[in-house]
Amino acid sequence: MEECPQHIRVVSSEARQLWPEFITNDPAKIGECEFYLISEMHSQLIVHHPYRTVLELTKPLELTTEDVSQATTLISDHYQTDLPLLYPPHVIAVMAILLAVMFGGGGGAAAHRNPYGHGAIVANPPSISTSLREAGLGVTLSALGGSNAPAAAGATRPDPRISRIVTWLAESEVDIKAVIECTQEMISLYEVMDGVNIQQCKEIISRMIKTRNADK
Repeated sequence: MEECPQHIRVVSSEARQLWPEFITNDPAKIGECEFYLISEMHSQLIVHHPYRTVLELTKPLELTTEDVSQATTLISDHYQTDLPLLYPPHVIAVMAILLAVMFGGGGGAAAHRNPYGHGAIVANPPSISTSLREAGLGVTLSALGGSNAPAAAGATRPDPRISRIVTWLAESEVDIKAVIECTQEMISLYEVMDGVNIQQCKEIISRMIKTRNADK
């Protein structure tokens, strides 16, 4: 079910370190959850992830290690949205690559991680999430619109890496409209994440758990 399988004891141990107030020392519950998922998926356990597409396109698009890292982080974040249910993995991968190259900073300071785990980005300069929120769809649409589209403010000349990706995208059969829609969804996600109070969320969840236990 996972490309990088881990023993449930390791998963349970890591989870307790991240959320000690919620996770109990009972790995068997993870095993029960696995069987529940297998049942719900009717034993169809082959799941395609966008990560593989990013790796396959690394060489053709001449992506740097930083590009791949940023794209991987974006893909990890997209699982907090409905995008995995609405668009195929290759569209998500192309969206992540395009945004990573356009807003990733080309090897600049690393994005700050948030306490949710899974590599999610906190909106904090100079992270890609901040750049994406501030630029909105304008810069992305300009890049996808070709040479006749207005250039971004302060831009001197198009980044050859972006031009290479846009050319490849135009020659491919990837749904550009879907890529744009995915971009808008990621912008909305980072806008929400920017206003999330992690401590307040933990307190609310803790109260809910205590109330549920008190009703038993």
